[in-house]
Amino acid sequence: MRFMTGLFALSLVAPAGLAAQAPDSADKGPHKPARLFRDSEPIAITLSADFKTIFKDRDSMSTKKYPGKLSYVGEAGDTVTLDVELANRGHFRLRTCDFIPLKVHFNKEQSAKGPFGGEGALKLGTHCKNNDTYVQNTYVEYAINRMYNLVTPLSLKSRLTQVTYVDPKNPKFTVTQPGIWFQDEDDLMKEVAGKIVMQQGATGASMEPRQMAITDIFQYMIGNTDMSVWALHNYRVVSMDSSSNFYAFAYDFDWAGLVDAPYAAPDAQLQIKYNVTRVTDRLYRSVVCYPPELLTKTLNLFKAQKDSIYQTLRGRPEIKPNRLKAAEGYLDKFYKDLDDPKKVKSVFEEPCRRGG
Repeated sequence: MRFMTGLFALSLVAPAGLAAQAPDSADKGPHKPARLFRDSEPIAITLSADFKTIFKDRDSMSTKKYPGKLSYVGEAGDTVTLDVELANRGHFRLRTCDFIPLKVHFNKEQSAKGPFGGEGALKLGTHCKNNDTYVQNTYVEYAINRMYNLVTPLSLKSRLTQVTYVDPKNPKFTVTQPGIWFQDEDDLMKEVAGKIVMQQGATGASMEPRQMAITDIFQYMIGNTDMSVWALHNYRVVSMDSSSNFYAFAYDFDWAGLVDAPYAAPDAQLQIKYNVTRVTDRLYRSVVCYPPELLTKTLNLFKAQKDSIYQTLRGRPEIKPNRLKAAEGYLDKFYKDLDDPKKVKSVFEEPCRRGG
């Protein structure tokens, strides 16, 4: 498949497919998301497995699956227990975290009637390490995913969960910490009537402009530079039968400045070229010259969603006051930029014209 390269002209008529919907529209199409993601209240689960063995498997190419049990309280107040298989996933966090990111594989017949009905396998984001900084990071990362949902329907849904990890072989190993369930990509594709294109080599300029502009500005808002459309690094590209455009959406925001994870650091090339020395240093990485009408419309979208964006943080009582203050302060700087015409020009317009 060939990707269109170079800059594109904006059509004031929204293209068919996803862009025909308002980015902040509540109408997500005829397909409802999987049952787990129709509710935003945290779900408490217990995972029982040989975690000593699982946490030793740090090979990112591993295909091993380990037996386990997942339990939750059913609607009748009874304990429901499912047979599951657990696998490691990820790259950097797989090497760094004490609690590695997991993929949970379900028995569809066994789980059909509960909140996990219809799921084949789901990614579970873990808290990484047992200290308060990492626990708070989990809540902020979850809030970021909710922020992205506010500005575009082409974004993975998430569900906060409280996980109690139990190892039957080690009675002393019982840990309860927050985690994040992430929507399966195939489920999202059913919602938007699209298909994931797993081919590298695309550029931001070859993507549908409205969706790309939203995502570029979102990445700047949260201070994320750990991504690449070209390499499909923390990006997916979507094609749709109803449109000749390709659409990009982002995921995996744990390296964002808004999270400020202890293990995160800007790429060395960005440090040298742009003097980005800390992960909290914002850098607008898009080199697409969006037409003024589109840029203004996109910035206005973020202004319109400001209160809701802040509420994703304020609505989580688990986020401690000092962490909430720091996160809001980071967003305040972004919104201050949007109210300054000179800053808008220097951040969002001039870099693309000088090639980055």
